[in-house]
Amino acid sequence: MKTVANGRSAPRRRMNWIWISGAAFLLSFLAAGIMIFFGKELEDLGITGNIYYIILIPLGFSSAAFLAGAMKSYASFTSNESVTYGKLQLTGPIVIFALVVGGGFIMPNYYNTKGQFDLKMRIVSNDQPLNTLNEGTITLYIGKEPKTVSIHEGEVAFYNIPEEYDNRKVRLLTAIKNYQLADSNEVLLSKRDDYVDIHVSRTRESMSTLVRGSVLDEQNMAVVHAWLDFSSGLATCYTDANGNFSLTVPLPSGEKVQLKIVTDGITRFNEVVTISSAIPIDLRIDKTP
Repeated sequence: MKTVANGRSAPRRRMNWIWISGAAFLLSFLAAGIMIFFGKELEDLGITGNIYYIILIPLGFSSAAFLAGAMKSYASFTSNESVTYGKLQLTGPIVIFALVVGGGFIMPNYYNTKGQFDLKMRIVSNDQPLNTLNEGTITLYIGKEPKTVSIHEGEVAFYNIPEEYDNRKVRLLTAIKNYQLADSNEVLLSKRDDYVDIHVSRTRESMSTLVRGSVLDEQNMAVVHAWLDFSSGLATCYTDANGNFSLTVPLPSGEKVQLKIVTDGITRFNEVVTISSAIPIDLRIDKTP
């Protein structure tokens, strides 16, 4: 009777093993699947993606345990004279464990790489690319962490953008000296375009330059009440009692303009100068009648 009881309990224990390992496998497989396909959403909730690799261990063990209980698979090692280092025969649990864990490390990388694209942006002002622009940054607000890239030759490149942002508007921020966004602060991303143009315009402050300077004669004496005319009436002023002048020219710093200086009804100077808010224009003129 005792032998019969043991005989009946063995299949029952085997079925319990199968059910428990099968349930553990399904739970681990479900958890791993959620981490793969909804990893970005979980990361935004503060659930780190590294949990996925921890889940791989119970997934591999449960799958191996299920096969061992259901199929009684095994691994064996034999040694003989014809094979120098012996012969290893692997079946069932060990093979499945290796495939599950190894494949689990490969699959997320394959899935994530396939679901990403690269994007190039071009900085454009007055419908002309700013190919010489090498300062400033562009920031895209994608996901939880914004991406910021420096501008080089009027372009920026963003890599590994999730596929879900294709043909979708996202917020962007520009940090470019003397320039601001000409349109909306949103941009439509498209993986099919070679470039996405970012239209910018000059800031109001950069469109005018406070110009200072002095006018002296050939004896290094201040020229009082000399009339200065920038670009044929664009901006005019007179020198003060010390020969100094100061005025705002409605042009960006670095522009070249024609400057004419007149004293006693005679044009004493008529040449091109470069305006700058940092470098004063100090001139010496000949007042010989």
